[in-house]
This record gives sequence, C-alpha cells and structure tokens, in this order.
Amino acid sequence: MSILTSMATAISGLQSNGQSLGIISDNIVNANTTAFKSSRGHFESVLAQDLLGSEGSQLGQGTRMAGVTSVFTQGPINRTDRSTDLAINGNGFFIMKGGKGISYTRDGGFEFDREGFLSNIHGNRVQGYLADQQGRITGKLGDVRLPYKTIPAKSTTNVQVHVNLDARSPVGQPIDLTRPEETNHYTTATQIYDSIGNSHAISLYFNKTGETNWEWYAMTDGAELAGGTTGQMQAVAQGNLIFNEEGKLQTTEQSLINTTFANGAIADQQLSFDWGDAIEAGGTGVRGATQYGTKSGVFRNQQDGYGAGMLVDATVDTEGIITGAYSNGINVVLAQTALARFEATERLTKVGENQFRESRLSGSPLIAKANTNGIGGLMSKSLEASNVDIAHEFVEMIKAQRGFQASAKSITTANEMMDEVINIKRS
Repeated sequence: MSILTSMATAISGLQSNGQSLGIISDNIVNANTTAFKSSRGHFESVLAQDLLGSEGSQLGQGTRMAGVTSVFTQGPINRTDRSTDLAINGNGFFIMKGGKGISYTRDGGFEFDREGFLSNIHGNRVQGYLADQQGRITGKLGDVRLPYKTIPAKSTTNVQVHVNLDARSPVGQPIDLTRPEETNHYTTATQIYDSIGNSHAISLYFNKTGETNWEWYAMTDGAELAGGTTGQMQAVAQGNLIFNEEGKLQTTEQSLINTTFANGAIADQQLSFDWGDAIEAGGTGVRGATQYGTKSGVFRNQQDGYGAGMLVDATVDTEGIITGAYSNGINVVLAQTALARFEATERLTKVGENQFRESRLSGSPLIAKANTNGIGGLMSKSLEASNVDIAHEFVEMIKAQRGFQASAKSITTANEMMDEVINIKRS
C-alpha cells in the first residue's frame, strides 16, 4: 500500500537527516582541533520501482547516505612560540611512522622526545630526508632524530685577517720579541683552536720596516705552547706584508715558528694566515690587507676552527630543514622534513588522532620536499587551525533539523491517513 510505503520513505529521511546532523556535530566539536578537515555527507535518492514500466512512472522510496568525504581546504595558520611547530601552506601532508605503520597528517604539533626523535604527541615519528656527515641532505628517508652527542673539535688551519696598516707610520726597527707590546706600530688579536678543541689567544703585532714593507708576528703566552714559559710571549708564526706604491698588497711571506700547543694537542699544527688576494698571486691587492693613509684597523678576522660542542637547540626553517645549534657556535644541518601529496586527497581514510591513511582510491603518495612537485611550503613556529566554518555548519544544522521535522511530519500525516482508512470499516 502506498501509504505504508510513504512511511518507509519518510523514515529514510529521518535516518539521512540524523546522519547529516552527526556529521555537522563532528565538524562543530572539532572547530578548535589543530589542522582538522571538515567532513561533508553525500546523499542520493533511492529508486524503488517503476509503476507502469514506462518513462515518467518511476516511484522513489527516499534517500540514503552515499558516503562522507573530507574537505581539504586550507585552514588558517596561527603563530606559536615553539620552533618545532610546523604548518603546511598549500598541498601536502607530513609523513608519520608508528606502531601501526605509515600515516599522514596536517597537524604539525611536533616535539623531540627523550630519544631525540621528532614525533607527535602519540609517539609517531616524523619522516624526513637525512643529512650526511657533512650536513648535505641525501635522498635517504628515515626518522628525523637529533644526535645527542658531542661534535668533535676542529683545529684551526686558516686565519683570515684583513687589515689596513697606516701608511703614515714612520719606518721603525724590527719588533723586539721580548717587548712586542712596546715595539710595534699596530696590534690586534685573534683566537685559534688546537686539535683537541682548546682555544688559544693569539696577539698579532705589526711593525713598519720599510716604506712598503711591514713585518708581523703571531704570538701567545708561553703557557699555551708545549715547552713554553708562562708569562712570556712566544712566537707562533711570523712573516712580511709587501705593498706597492698604491697601497695594494703585492705579496706576502710566512713561516711557522712553534705551533705545538700544550695539553696533548697534535704537534706542529698546520696553520696559515690569509692576508687577502695579493697581486703576485693573481689577485687585486685590495681585498684584504692594504696600506692606505688612514688609521690602522682590522675589518675582517675569521678562522675555521672550533672546540667540541654539545647540542643546545634545534630549529626548522621554511624549507623544512632541521638545523642543530651547538654550544660551540656551530650549526649543523641534520635532516629535511619530507612531505607527501595524493592525486585524490579526498579519498584518504581517516584513522583518528588527526591522521589519514592511504586507500585504494586515494592513489599512492608522491613524496618530495617542501615547495617542489606541487607541494606547499612550510611555516615554522606555526600551526594550521581547523577549516570548519561555524556559521556554515549552523546553517547546515538548520537545514538538517528542518528536513528531519518534515520527514517526521510525513510519518504523522501517513498515520492520520491510515486512521481514516481504518475508520471506513468502523463506519
């Protein structure tokens, strides 16, 4: 009987609108969930029968839910104060590895655990491209981990000193090595490291011995050198800087005197002082030491050594490169966060905990670095917020509520019609 059929049809409306309300409720309660992607229900009509076997005589029997898909629009990005908080601006997912295998997420609320692994709150580890010993990113994919270990010291092999020596200084006598502070025209200082990471203060003394010639000595306290005398300055190296008539560096001379430092460092440490691009070496003579008629002064003083260091911090930049900062001032590239994208993102399977899994319909992931192959960029000290639009959800809730009420009214009306049919017999 069509009246009974109409009641069954109305029941499908109650069920579908109830399911729609469940989807809407899930969206609303996750409005503040990090990187949450709202869901949308897809409903379809149900064709029950063809009354007369011809066109225009088909009778529907309600509606049903065909499926639920996630809406992967970009959520707002909010700034945080933690460097390991990451947000993807554009397409892509972080790749996570846990006890249940590989999963994917947009939630970049990560932190380093006690073992040094970059992971989320559930212990799933972030996957990335690992760096080699020289800090170069390789193609090897693995768990991103901080090496909680001391990086070894590196002895100084090159000291770069760019200085202007005042051409107006009078020609004087050679430096008296017993009284270097009193017999120089100009002095400055630098620092070098030996093979075990000990730093040594080096004083550089300059003295004008000719119109275009300056001698220099690199000296340190005797306590710093093997066999040296404490409190007495002793030479480490010496040489000459020769300029042309335009104040440009013509050539340099250097010889090592004693580079065996105390406390067990390697003997006869190789050490070179770089004074710039001398003309005789094919340079310009102006990118380094010069002799101009201005006050003497140093404008570059660098060396390539450092002491041993412990990891003190780690940062992530907009390319996903993770850099470890060590106590000796050295920064070392450790890894680069890998991202994945899918051809059919909406077909991914939700598995809870803000994570998704690959499905047959989503296709296989394309794994790459940020800002490549259609993958978005990364923002550090940021988190993506939920993409739920509360106003939109409230409108959808009203529609679902009215649909439910209308379906219920259809059942009530059908029931009243059934009463009329029963009353025919009574009358």
